[in-house]
Amino acid sequence: MAEFQAHVNQATKNLTILSQINKQIKDSWDWQVTTAYYVAVHIMNAHIAKIANLHYTTHDKVKNALYSQTSIAKIDQSIFLDYVKLEHLSRRARYLCNEVSLDESPHAFLTHDVHFKRALEKLDSVMIYMAKLHSITFSVTNIDCVEIKKLSLKYFKYVQNPVSV
Repeated sequence: MAEFQAHVNQATKNLTILSQINKQIKDSWDWQVTTAYYVAVHIMNAHIAKIANLHYTTHDKVKNALYSQTSIAKIDQSIFLDYVKLEHLSRRARYLCNEVSLDESPHAFLTHDVHFKRALEKLDSVMIYMAKLHSITFSVTNIDCVEIKKLSLKYFKYVQNPVSV
């Protein structure tokens, strides 16, 4: 199973992919939200590998390690909730379901720029927490999404990309 640095490397690679999707495939909010979630997945798995030397393959096991009262890899509640919200946004993007309800609905819940904005807010929070906790260095990722223009994010910066012809 992957160790701490391998997960950090994969998170960094996923940030690069997120930037490339954002630049090259306009309005692909669903893929951007999903990619943002998988950045966080690898950051959380890096944390669990470093703190507890545990290596999980399911999202539920990761969440349990992050928030179980008996886990040595337990994290701050607000960061855990940000991670869970990011997971829910990713579920919405992947399955067109309502991220707040598990009720089945025939209605398709699409993913828009406002959902991507929320995903970046949650991911930024996770990255700040884990970078400080584990002395990880992340570069700033330029993002073309007008919804983040007025936000003060540490790792994501609004940059309007020229429209490709």
